[in-house]
Amino acid sequence: MRSSNPVFRSIERSEAYASTEAASYRGIVIKTGGLLLTAVLSGYLALAYLPIEQLYPLFIASIFIALIAVLVASFVPRIAAPFAILYALAEGVVLGLVTIIFDSMAPGVALAAVVATGAIFTVMLFLYSSRTIRVTPRFRKIMYGVLLGFLLFIVIGFIMSLAGVAIAFSDPMLLGISAIFIIFGALMLTLDFDRAEMIVESGADRHYEWVVAVGLMVTIVWIYLELLRFLVILMGNRN
Repeated sequence: MRSSNPVFRSIERSEAYASTEAASYRGIVIKTGGLLLTAVLSGYLALAYLPIEQLYPLFIASIFIALIAVLVASFVPRIAAPFAILYALAEGVVLGLVTIIFDSMAPGVALAAVVATGAIFTVMLFLYSSRTIRVTPRFRKIMYGVLLGFLLFIVIGFIMSLAGVAIAFSDPMLLGISAIFIIFGALMLTLDFDRAEMIVESGADRHYEWVVAVGLMVTIVWIYLELLRFLVILMGNRN
């Protein structure tokens, strides 16, 4: 039983599932909400108080900081808490700047993306909790295959860009690709809910609440960014 979200994979390597302070759903909810709030505040403060000439270097640095922090929080659960918070702080700067750029291209797109992300999360949680969507071994295998395909697509595109080969996509094609990524992100949530449930029901150590919270945040950020891109393209076509 493996999650499509790489953040959860370190949990399967742990031998510390039994603990007097076991993980709980309440703890996961509180920590996930806290990380999301931290990201929002970080992005707001960076955009509100930093000179514009400092934002781009901070943006680049935040990308690397977020990547390192999420890896440490995933693979070293005992110190996941501070690195999860560091990830939220760095990710907030990245999301803040990206949101401002996209919203300037299509005013109102940021609010629409936030609402849509919340709606997708709520719907997928309901579908999972009601067992309308069941996470089966076959379902996981399909998700892994799709994930590998996406990774291969991204790697090939990156290599071609380094070689100076540009691939032109029409707006309908970009909309289709973005829609597929959004659907995939929504389905990833069900696997992450399944992982969180297994952690709580098996009595995993409370440190894993931070690991689960980071994993959920990674998926939520994925969905939000893809929604931003989708809505900007869609509104651009209408205008």
